Amino acid sequence: MSSTFRIVLALSPLCAAFSSAAQSLPAPSSAPPPTELEAVQVQGPAYDPRRDDTATRIVFGTDALRQFGDIGLVDALKRLPGITVGTGAPGRSGALSLRGLGAGYTQILLNGQKAPAGFDLDSLTPEMVERVEILRAPTADQRAEAIAGSINIVLAAGARKDTEQLSLAWGRSNGQNTPSVSWQRNRRAGHRSSSVTATASRREFLVEETGTERVWDRQGTPIALRDTTLRAGGNRDVLSLAPSLETTLENGDILALQGVADASRFNRTTAIDWTTPLGEPLRRARYQQRTRIEVAQATGSATWTRTFEQGSAFTTKLRLGGNRERYTYREQGYAQQGQQNLEDHTDARLTVRELNSTGKYTLPGRGRHALQLGWEASEDRRDEARVQHLLPVGDDAGWISDLAFDARIRRLAVYAQDDLTLSERWSLYAGARWEQIETRSDGSGFSGIHRRDQVLSPVLQSLWKIPGTRPDQLRVALTRTYRSPTLAALIPRPYTSTNNRPLNPDERGNPALRPELATGVDLSYETAGKGGAQLSVGGYVRRISDVIRTETHLQEGRWVASPVNGGAATTWGVELDTALRLPQLITGAPDVSVRFNATANDSRVEDVPGPDNRLDEQVRFSGTLGADYPLRTGWTVGGSYTYRTGGTVQVSPGQFEISAYGRELDLYSLWSIGARSKLRLSINNALHRTLRTGQRRISEDGIEQLQRQRNASPLLRLQLELPL
Repeated sequence: MSSTFRIVLALSPLCAAFSSAAQSLPAPSSAPPPTELEAVQVQGPAYDPRRDDTATRIVFGTDALRQFGDIGLVDALKRLPGITVGTGAPGRSGALSLRGLGAGYTQILLNGQKAPAGFDLDSLTPEMVERVEILRAPTADQRAEAIAGSINIVLAAGARKDTEQLSLAWGRSNGQNTPSVSWQRNRRAGHRSSSVTATASRREFLVEETGTERVWDRQGTPIALRDTTLRAGGNRDVLSLAPSLETTLENGDILALQGVADASRFNRTTAIDWTTPLGEPLRRARYQQRTRIEVAQATGSATWTRTFEQGSAFTTKLRLGGNRERYTYREQGYAQQGQQNLEDHTDARLTVRELNSTGKYTLPGRGRHALQLGWEASEDRRDEARVQHLLPVGDDAGWISDLAFDARIRRLAVYAQDDLTLSERWSLYAGARWEQIETRSDGSGFSGIHRRDQVLSPVLQSLWKIPGTRPDQLRVALTRTYRSPTLAALIPRPYTSTNNRPLNPDERGNPALRPELATGVDLSYETAGKGGAQLSVGGYVRRISDVIRTETHLQEGRWVASPVNGGAATTWGVELDTALRLPQLITGAPDVSVRFNATANDSRVEDVPGPDNRLDEQVRFSGTLGADYPLRTGWTVGGSYTYRTGGTVQVSPGQFEISAYGRELDLYSLWSIGARSKLRLSINNALHRTLRTGQRRISEDGIEQLQRQRNASPLLRLQLELPL
């Protein structure tokens, strides 16, 4: 109940008594002049989900996401607390990670639900997003497939007022252009609001990489030395549309429609050369690859909400989605002497269809309880045809491999959750979710797969506001989460490598994989001050069973990497997030807004010997320091420095992955050049540091090591925002 409403209720009896007394008095001979009273408005403190929700939730709005004028949403997410972005393939974004853990440990949600199968995050721009939520602990109404946490991307929907804006941008990096245009229109009339965002962009890229491979025998004598160069260039064109409509019906029901559709075309040409100063040369010392991917994807949802007189409410949502992908791959290989010895033509067609239904019933409020019951049911169908044709070249005979398959994944979940207010300073969130996952797949070249997994995920979160203080509070969460194997990890069909060897093996799935299960605890302390100042310090620990890791073995004359379930692992870390204004620390300092976040992580996998026996690709430390300074009215400058560690991780006995250290400096300048018109100039990756990655394998035969260096180039980008 608002403060204004309480005041009205308190004054109502007094007003009634005054009115009755006034009617019994005789009428005066002349009316006194009217008295003008000043309007008094009483407001309580603004609602802040980060501080006021019992379940932990860190929210970043559209202003924070659009601050640096990034062309893609993934580029903006790397500055948020605890999020890191890996090194992707040339022309593609890297994987998103929370607490240094990607590869399925971090759950990506779209409007509170798991992103549809095959959904391409590279198609989203900051203009299409209303806010991003970081959930370090899950809630029962969302899937618990989030050992590291969840990143919930909420698309823009509805409108508070009528606006229309056009954004034009152009960027350049390493001699390549990245133009884009975005149009956004919001309308509100009566009980109806709508919005639509349309974007078109082209991202040209040029990636250059060098590498060195060394091999030693068991006595430590060098037996092979190879140098390689890679040059990959191409472009990615994207056209996307994101409409939404929300209306209140005559009976008070709310109907919301929302959709996202996009079409993209990706072209990449790669040239790879190997020279061998020592040892036996590779069979294909030089090869050229041409990749073309065309994707059309769409997802749409309808949400209906009804509120009943007794205070209960029912919400149901139906989502339909799918995508079509056409993949074309051509490769020519040549021996060291120059004769062609490989001609590979691979064509694939992929179709994904999704149907998802959710429902939630909120019981009437009873005392301190806010109880909700709900369900989620979904079916994902995936049909893929993949034909690899090796044409006869020289003395090699040609052959054709047809690796078509179809798969169906069904999920059914029911949950209950309660937000319990125990006192003015203590609230408790309790929930439980039971989920069943059924996977079926049939195809050529492997036996049919049928498996069913069940997971019960209880969660308990608590918020305690420390007595004697206004802003200080403690949070604790106890969770049960999981990580299910991907479909590609289950299907035992091979993906062949060009020069097959231990450091470049074929890949094959394992239908016997089991989900990883994790039990964890999160603890944090939070405080807030004037002017938006805030501080959050916390830590976490997870105990994970049936850890999935990759092992490489020699099978039928070829090296093959396959995922397997190992033993248990423990991961832990500490987190810091703060924001303040510099004058709050130093009297007379410029009015600079400062933000800083840092996350330190570590882990141990029990059945992998040390050292460096951490979870796959885990980032041990990441941090971001940012600042914004209004130089004068209408002109703001700012910057952000992001750092993350790399180094060696032993992913299985004797198998090591070397990830890159990251150091990125982003700068921007924003001018207001008229009525709501803005001009933004930004420089991303101003340091253009070299990225160093690699692999190492230690066996009874000796040591093999491959080190790569990729040159990174800064991106200069100019963006003009015009109201229409």
